[in-house]
Amino acid sequence: MHVHSRTSACGYSTHQRLLELAVASERGVLAVTDHDSAAGGVAVRDLARRNSDDVLVLVGMELTTTDFGHVIVFGRGVEEDWGWVKNSPFPTGIPAHWVAIQAHPYRGAITVTDGAVDAPELPSLPERIDAVEVWNGGDRIKKSPHLRAEYHDLSWSHVRRNGKVGVASSDGHRPIWVHSYFTRFERPVESIEGFVDQLRAGTVTPQSQDDAHLQWCYEGHRRREVIEWQQAGKDWRGLAAAGGHDLETAAGVLATFERVQNLDFRGATMAQIAGETTLETHMVAEYLDIVDEEKHSSAKREAKSRLRR
Repeated sequence: MHVHSRTSACGYSTHQRLLELAVASERGVLAVTDHDSAAGGVAVRDLARRNSDDVLVLVGMELTTTDFGHVIVFGRGVEEDWGWVKNSPFPTGIPAHWVAIQAHPYRGAITVTDGAVDAPELPSLPERIDAVEVWNGGDRIKKSPHLRAEYHDLSWSHVRRNGKVGVASSDGHRPIWVHSYFTRFERPVESIEGFVDQLRAGTVTPQSQDDAHLQWCYEGHRRREVIEWQQAGKDWRGLAAAGGHDLETAAGVLATFERVQNLDFRGATMAQIAGETTLETHMVAEYLDIVDEEKHSSAKREAKSRLRR
C-alpha cells in the first residue's frame, strides 16, 4: 500500500518496471503512492489498461503535511486537482469516500541511550486519518533496522491511543523491498471503493515476510548503499566503515557490480553474465537491477550539475 515510482524524486522504479514486477509476481493489486502527486499511479494504471494486464492499480498520493508528517490518501478522485499544496496542514475536509493513513509516524524520532528509549509524544490524530503504519519497510530495512522492536511498540501504542487501524507497508522506493511488509485484507480487493471500505472498517491485518526474506532485503540494501556511495564519488570506505560494513566484502560487491555493469553494456545476456561472474541467476538479476538504478541516479546527478552550472 506504499510504493514509489520515479515520479517521486526518491523513487527508482519506472512505471513499466512496477507493472512488470506486479505481473511477474502474480500480484492482482498494485498501489502507487508518490510524494505529493498522483501522476505515477495514473501512469501505471494507464499502462495496465493499455497492456490489458489483469492488475488493479490503486492510485494514491503521499502528502507531505506540516502537522502529521507523511499521510497517504486513497480514493476515487485522488488523481484530480483537488487543491493539495505540499507542506500544508493535513486537509481534514477530504471526501468521505477517501481513506488516509499516517506513514512511518516515528521515523527519525527514536533514540536509545544506555537501553532507555526516548521518543516524542506525537500529536493526537484527527478523525479523518483512519490508519497508521505500524510496520514500514523503509524504516525496518533501510533507515533503522536495529530499532524494529522500538518502532513496533511505539507505533502500536500510537494506534491504540488514537483508536486507529494498524497497517503494514513496504514503502518501496526500490523494487527489492516492495513485498517485505504488507497488509492482508479479509476479502479480495476488487475496486478502490472496496479497498477503502475494508481499511476504514479495520478488516485488515499487518503482515511481514519471514526473517530470511527480510534479511535478504536488508543485505540487498547494504549492497546498494556501498555501490551508490562509490558511484557518486563519495568516500565509500569511510562511509562503509562508519556504517558497520566489512570493507573486504564491500570491495567485493563493488568489483562484482563493475563486472556486471560492463557485461550489460556489452549486451551480455543473463546466462552469459552468470557464466562470466559465477553468480547465481537471482543474484545476476539483483545486480542488473542495481545497474538500472544507478543509471537513474547518474542521470539525476547530471541534471543537478547542469542546474548548478
